[in-house]
Amino acid sequence: MSDPRAEVNRKIFERQTLATWVADQRSVGHRIGLTCGAFDLLHAGHVEYLTRARQRHCDRLIVAVNSDASIRKYKSPLRPLNKQEDRLLVVAGLESVDAVTLMPETRPTALIELFKPDVYIKGGDYTPQDLKSRPVVESYGGSVVCIPITLDVSTSAILERAAVIALHAPPPQLGPASQRRLAFLDRDGTLIQDVPFLHDAARVELMPGVPEGLQSLQNAGFTLVMITNQQGIGLGYYTESDFIEVNRALFRQLAPAGIRISRIYYCPHSYAERCQCRKPGSLLLEEALSYYGALPEHCCCIGDSAADCIAAQAVGCPSVLVSGNASEAVCSHFAASFDDAVRWIIEKVN
Repeated sequence: MSDPRAEVNRKIFERQTLATWVADQRSVGHRIGLTCGAFDLLHAGHVEYLTRARQRHCDRLIVAVNSDASIRKYKSPLRPLNKQEDRLLVVAGLESVDAVTLMPETRPTALIELFKPDVYIKGGDYTPQDLKSRPVVESYGGSVVCIPITLDVSTSAILERAAVIALHAPPPQLGPASQRRLAFLDRDGTLIQDVPFLHDAARVELMPGVPEGLQSLQNAGFTLVMITNQQGIGLGYYTESDFIEVNRALFRQLAPAGIRISRIYYCPHSYAERCQCRKPGSLLLEEALSYYGALPEHCCCIGDSAADCIAAQAVGCPSVLVSGNASEAVCSHFAASFDDAVRWIIEKVN
């Protein structure tokens, strides 16, 4: 019995190897079709247009899948959801697709010039006149085809629906507003070791006592909310995708203790931008209090800098400074450790 994974992998080509494959297919009279896209969330619309492309317009269909870097350039710094290796594998698994290759460019001009497909195919709401690649294809005698997707589906619509569903999910441990308690948690220097402009997930290291302390807060009925300044994004030292990967590494380390950070609020702006969301500004805490309908006096804030305490004071929330300079901060309590901070909160915050 053949290995299904091996069968799929045989469809994935490096660019120059694929050029040889194209020449071989053309030499026996096959008509070559080329299409491209992100294929981040493969949905029914993709399957429809790729199937129609293969059945009606070519004998061999090549799909060029945008690289992660190219998607970040033309879609969003937070995309793709799925890494390029996985997206290549999923597209290659479709029966209608004969060959797959990675496309680091945002536009397919280089691939068109290299393979000279008989037909360049796009799906969706495009018309041939809309395609910037059309003159390149027609210059060597090729043609352009646009296949409308008849199904009411798109990656953007799926993501929007997922976001709406997530918003409707009830936050944990909700009761009357007077009973809701939030623990606002700084990240760098409080939950994890403070690494300047941290962007490497491999360098995430929990501070001593953090898993046990967060577990105690959860057991006491606090909802855990992270509030963090990330000016490295605004300064260009790392991307929002890097920030998310660091948070994922943090969550993986907390998972064995059954800890759940329920929401993350972050400021990506640099100090020079003088925004209201960067601590000691209190905008992010205000948004969290509003979202959960919580009373500030029933919440708490744990941080390692004066900025954390000042932001908490501005909304009327008790604050604990952990291992910082007590003389510089307006805090409700100075703690020598995260454990000490949690003990004080459970005892004092009603």
